[in-house]
Amino acid sequence: MTVPTPAVAGAIDAVRGHFAGKPVEVIPDGAGGAFVIVSDIEIGTHYTPAVTWLGFQVNATYPASDVYPHYTGRLTRTDGRAHGQAIQQVTWQGRDALQLSRRSNGWNSAVDAAALTAEKGIRWLATQ
Repeated sequence: MTVPTPAVAGAIDAVRGHFAGKPVEVIPDGAGGAFVIVSDIEIGTHYTPAVTWLGFQVNATYPASDVYPHYTGRLTRTDGRAHGQAIQQVTWQGRDALQLSRRSNGWNSAVDAAALTAEKGIRWLATQ
């Protein structure tokens, strides 16, 4: 199994730092990238459950590629409405999940790091 590239390993370290205190699972993808799953992510009162996991792949071309899409555990809106078009039910890494199809518009590798895009995805979801 191929270990993550140095850039991917650095991104994983940054994710661990950004989400300090939360469990972070890393699964090498066999091509120099990794699947990352952060547990105990607080989504807020718009969803049940209010705490879930967040997952994404940092591929081997990172930082020359966006970290997209992001995934969470299956969530239900507390207001009973359906999820919007940018949210689909899928299976990801053997888990029932919601796929958040939110790429970084105007993506910039110097700014849109893995930890930042993960945080932006959580913030976006919490406001839906």
